[in-house]
Amino acid sequence: MLEVTERQESKRLGVATFAVQFEVLRELLAAGVSAICEGNFGASWFEALPPARVVQVHLTAPPDVLRARLLDRSEARHPVHYDREASAEVLERAAAGEWDPLAIGGELIVVDTTEWPDIEPIVSIVGRFVSH
Repeated sequence: MLEVTERQESKRLGVATFAVQFEVLRELLAAGVSAICEGNFGASWFEALPPARVVQVHLTAPPDVLRARLLDRSEARHPVHYDREASAEVLERAAAGEWDPLAIGGELIVVDTTEWPDIEPIVSIVGRFVSH
């Protein structure tokens, strides 16, 4: 088991996790397999991927709501996440627009999660985009 004991180590582990995720995604797309990729990553991760139909579902909420969620869940999650320590940074970065939808082309569905939405209409919209 990885013993992550500092936030900087957690960030390095996160980058390594995304690297593995995108290597698997690249292989799947190259083989013509559809895939779902989830995470808080930047557009640069998509640059080395083969061409594919993209449907981006961007979940958003006001920065203060995001910070409050981090604080609320900090005790229940694995300590590698450092939610409590990251909450002020998340507030600042979200307010600066750092986590706006990615400029990766394809279809974009923006979902405001201030109040958790009904998932069925969102699933239906995504299904229409991917079934064409």
